Amino acid sequence: MKLSSKKNKVLIIVVVVVLIIFLLNFFQKDVRSFFYSVSAPIQKVLWRAGERTSDFLGGIMRVKILKQELDELKLENQELIAQVVVLKDLKKENKTLRQALEIGFQKEFKLALVQIISKDISQDFILIDKGSEDGISKNMPVITQQRVLVGKISEIYKNFSKVMLISNKENSFDAKIQNEEKDISGVVKGQGNFRILFDLIPREENLSQEDIVITSALGGIFPKGLLVGRIKEIKKSDVEPFQQAEIEPFFDVSQTETLFIIL
Repeated sequence: MKLSSKKNKVLIIVVVVVLIIFLLNFFQKDVRSFFYSVSAPIQKVLWRAGERTSDFLGGIMRVKILKQELDELKLENQELIAQVVVLKDLKKENKTLRQALEIGFQKEFKLALVQIISKDISQDFILIDKGSEDGISKNMPVITQQRVLVGKISEIYKNFSKVMLISNKENSFDAKIQNEEKDISGVVKGQGNFRILFDLIPREENLSQEDIVITSALGGIFPKGLLVGRIKEIKKSDVEPFQQAEIEPFFDVSQTETLFIIL
């Protein structure tokens, strides 16, 4: 009886297993559908989260690429601006040289074109962008393209030089009145603060306001015929042997950027 009971148990187990296998095969689609329906919302959330993460990372990469492109464009733009500045400077220099040729004094003098880089108004000095490497020497005259005398080289450095303006108190040179009817000579002296004085003029000479003062050949520092300024005010005394005249200089440091050095 015990043996028969064991056989029955085994038979029941086998039948149950067969039924389970049969039911799984029969309801396979329904089971899969159930699991899919349960897991679908979770998969959808995870998929969207992954998609957003992917979009976010992609956005960061695009921002980095755009920033890199903008930086490159900025550099290119700066290079173009620098090229434009250089071209403008060259154009200005060529125009200045062309005007000097038209005036004719570039044939008369050997010139070097320079730019003002600094101005010391309180001391009547300016700095220019050429120095010893450019063949600049002390006491070389400095003029404008209109043949107006500015001053002379007083200190020289490697790549720049200091120009003492004619209005500096340490500056003086021989000059005369530009007039066919007059032959009046004197000495121009710097008074500081862009003021110059025509001094040591014999009292008997007939000076007039608006007379033009030019350099003479007596001093030896500056070539003759350079424009200095116009007589503004005459100072004359019956007891003094000489008269003086205040000169309004033609050179205006605030309105000038380009100059010439007479080499």
